[in-house]
Amino acid sequence: MSHKKQFVDFVNRNRHFHEPWVYVPSDPAYYDQYIRRMKMGKMIGFFIFTRKDQQFAGVVNLNSIRLDPFSSASLGYYAEESLCGNGYMKEAIGLVLGHAFQKIGLNRVEVNIQPGNSASIRLVKSIGFEKEGFSRKYLQIGNEYRDHERWAYLAEDFS
Repeated sequence: MSHKKQFVDFVNRNRHFHEPWVYVPSDPAYYDQYIRRMKMGKMIGFFIFTRKDQQFAGVVNLNSIRLDPFSSASLGYYAEESLCGNGYMKEAIGLVLGHAFQKIGLNRVEVNIQPGNSASIRLVKSIGFEKEGFSRKYLQIGNEYRDHERWAYLAEDFS
């Protein structure tokens, strides 16, 4: 099965799980646009697969990559609901942070999370992100601008 089909199937299968928090378009044209954005250097996307059976487990993205003087990126992720709680996303984000700090040379990675998304907040806390603030009406999801908490992880804290 192609990555495009796996991605589209994954998004459609998990739409109800992600809709309160993110907008993830679920058609092949969006997938093609996603790949084009990566090729243009605007972001880097990582697909997560289980080791045992190569099941599509989720996506982690480094978005809005800004080099000197900012040297930062914004982290985005979404997981297969049926695999949540097994550590796949925590491991994947750790690997992506390693890539961000050691390969790209970034200084910080930020993630913005809606205050009601307690599972995502628990996840970033368990990884070592620190809460830095609150952004009112930070991001438009659907037709509504929503508040977000801002969390960050610094290269100096990565080991």
